Parts: sequence; C-alpha cells; structure tokens
Amino acid sequence: MRKVLAAAATASILALAACGSSSSSDLSDIKVTPAKDASTAPEVSIDAPFLTEKDEAVNVVKGDGAEINEGDTISVKSGLYKTIDGKLTAENFTGQAAPMVLDDQFKQTMPALYNVLIDSKVGDWVAYSAIESTDATGAAKTPEPGSRAERIIVMTIENTTPASAKLSEDETATLKKEGKLPTVSFKDKLPTITIPKDVEAPKGLIVDVLEQGTKGEAATETSTVKAKYLGVTYADGKEFDGNFDAEATQFGLNQVIKGWTQGLTGLKAGSKVMLTIPSDLAYGDSSTSGSPTGTLVFYVELTEVSAAAG
Repeated sequence: MRKVLAAAATASILALAACGSSSSSDLSDIKVTPAKDASTAPEVSIDAPFLTEKDEAVNVVKGDGAEINEGDTISVKSGLYKTIDGKLTAENFTGQAAPMVLDDQFKQTMPALYNVLIDSKVGDWVAYSAIESTDATGAAKTPEPGSRAERIIVMTIENTTPASAKLSEDETATLKKEGKLPTVSFKDKLPTITIPKDVEAPKGLIVDVLEQGTKGEAATETSTVKAKYLGVTYADGKEFDGNFDAEATQFGLNQVIKGWTQGLTGLKAGSKVMLTIPSDLAYGDSSTSGSPTGTLVFYVELTEVSAAAG
C-alpha cells in the first residue's frame, strides 16, 4: 500500500486470523465529524469491535469539490483505527497531505478503494478495510479463510491534480526553439545531458525526437524493446541511471514508468529521443525506495522493438 498514509504509511494493514464468522459490521455506519482546523484530528466513531471479512471502501461523508478521475494524483490525510476497540493508532490529519496516484497499479493492488475514489470528490471522506496477511518474513500472502481486518483507514481527499498530458509536436518544437528543453552532447560516444538554466520544468510530458527510426514496426504500449539510455534529474542535472557503458537493456513498455511507456510508444527501432517526464509519470515527488523524484530527463536510443511475449 504505497503512500496511503504519509506519516502512517509505515504501519501496514495486517490481517487478523480469527474463527470465521460472517461479517457483522458495516463501514457505512462509521461516523466522521471533520475538524474545524488543520491542527486537529477529526472525530471518528467506530462501533467496536468491528468485525469484517471483506475488502471494502465506503464514502462516509460527501464533499462538494472537484471530481476525481482515473489517473489523477490526489492528496489525502488519513488515520489508522483498530477494529478491536476503534482507537486511533497513527495519523497524518494534522500533518502534510500525502499523494496517491490513481493509476493501474493502484487499481490492481486495492480495487475496492480505487473504485470508490474515482467516483469521489475533493472533500469526501472514505473508510477502507482490507483483509491482508503477511508471512514470517513480512511478505504479503493470501489471507486464510475467515481472516478479518485488523485496521480501518479513514481518509479525506484534500486536493486532486489531473495526470500530466503529452505536449504536441508543435508545443515541443516551440519550447525547443526558445531553448527551454534539455539537450544532449557526446564525448567518446558517451552522452551528457544539459538542463536549460533558469527554466522551470515543463508541465507535461516532452517527447523530443532527435532522430526517427525506420526499422520494423512501431512500438506499442505492450511491446518489448531494447534501449540504451541516460537519466538525470531536472532539478540539478545529476545522473541517476544509465547503461551506455554496457549492453542495451531489454524491458516491456508496460513494465516501466508511464513517461517511458507514453514517450516511446509509436517510435521504431533506431529512434533517438529526449524524454522530459513530469513526476506523476515517473516516481512522484517523494520517495522512500531510493527512486529519483521530481521531473526526470532521459536520452534514449531505441535499438530494438518486438511484440510482447505470449
């Protein structure tokens, strides 16, 4: 459950193995009274013990803000409540809202919560229970029959930001003519990326095709490709990844960050391209996994394109 809780994100949703009786509690019965200011947690009333064997999400308070859509990045404040006694165990209601990207990965991981969130509005409050279990190493495993939720998440949607769009060829050409796009140069066949000085990162995905490839079929979102690449962070131009000193890397375009999927789709082998990728199409603006954050820039040489395996 990546970034669901910000400050509370380190607290996993654990399963409670119990003698399996049918569900006897209803998320819609949870009462939430929002706080009057950001320094106070809301009043949340849970009729404990709360017994449920379902992965479920319910909208418990309706807001009147902007609608939430697929692909949006929402900002949420949330708290973890024990089902056994209804007590709050961790929260970021009084802290900074945490980002949550409503993408395909989120949909696959928490479908019940995803389906409620994309039908919500800014200002809504949502309660979520999940039956989840871990083995002795802490890895997720399929819960045993009759397992019950040990924690309930109650969250409020503070804001929403639509997914970044790909800029048109004309928009890209204009920025390039004005000197507002990253450039690449070579020394001993090794690339160096230069970030334009005093230029804010663009608001959308930039696909600056330096050389059009002509070999074979154009890549699709599910193609397998091989590529040479160099990646730097837009903020400081520092390199964080690359393989020009090794063999080209093979990967599926449905297995990488969205900026790569969208940026390389439609290109043929032999293409050389600069990708400037906003954070919501990369790794976000905050990371605990060591991944680079913010806007990223890649120089990519697409050496091979083939259909997806299977």
